[in-house]
Amino acid sequence: MTLDNETAVLRARVATLEALLAEHERAAGERVQRMEQLVADLSARAQVFEATLRSIVDGVVVCDTSGRITHVNRAAALIMGWTGADVAPAEDWENKYGIFCADGVTPYPRENIPLYRATRGEAVDSVEMIVRSPHKPEGILIETTARTIRDERGERIGAVVVFRDITERKRHEREMAQQLVAEREKNETLERLRTAVHELSTPILEVWDGVLALPLIGVVDSKRSAQVMETLLESVVRMKGRYVILDVTGVDVLDTATADHLLKIVRAVELLGTRCVLSGVRPSVAQTLVELGVSFGKLVTLRNLKHGLKACMRWKEGDAASARGTG
Repeated sequence: MTLDNETAVLRARVATLEALLAEHERAAGERVQRMEQLVADLSARAQVFEATLRSIVDGVVVCDTSGRITHVNRAAALIMGWTGADVAPAEDWENKYGIFCADGVTPYPRENIPLYRATRGEAVDSVEMIVRSPHKPEGILIETTARTIRDERGERIGAVVVFRDITERKRHEREMAQQLVAEREKNETLERLRTAVHELSTPILEVWDGVLALPLIGVVDSKRSAQVMETLLESVVRMKGRYVILDVTGVDVLDTATADHLLKIVRAVELLGTRCVLSGVRPSVAQTLVELGVSFGKLVTLRNLKHGLKACMRWKEGDAASARGTG
């Protein structure tokens, strides 16, 4: 081979090497661009991730599979009172911060701490616990949810814990529950008082065998008259009353409406076969009734309870004599 031929071959080889080198440099440049783009994308994603953590109002703590904390958002630091140097590794949480059950006394079982469970692949929802830290020795009540972080292949790569301070909410719920209990007890007490007042305001007295007396005190309105009628009718049946004395000595106002209520009571009692007498109408009340033109019809009215009792005794003796004569 001549020198010229060897020179041509070498030049061809050099041209081939230069072409290969250029292709390698081009490919390397493309790889560098892709790496730079990947780094830029990762940086953008990291910024989005950090911004997302900052915007979340609940506390968020991220750790790797060993329990080493990698991310703590601002809300978590504020809730726990953490500073950069205060954040303990996950395996030291129960020692540094003191984790207790919701009663604040029972230590939380180490194996059940939500973060540990999440790193083992378990899902944790709405677990309540008390956490005490050097900054908050009185403790805070938090509600915690935890999940395992997995890669695209499903392999565990860490865990995330989300929690919120529910101390005030629970305190408010307890106060509301106590208020409801107190309100219920108050209502029950008022009901017992109403029942007692009703019983005291409508005393049915058996003043003689078969003779009942009902002293009325205060105002006799439609509601009161309905209560009196119900109580009186029940007592007449239960006590086998044959005669009833309605004593109105303690009634301050005896007008047309009151008289109408009393007459309704009398008619209801008489339907049971019981005779009624009205006693205790005071002179001033009698004058008012006359001025209003109020009439009690055939209802017997007497001066006081004593006269009413005498009238009932005469009726009783007359009824007994009639029964003997009939017999």
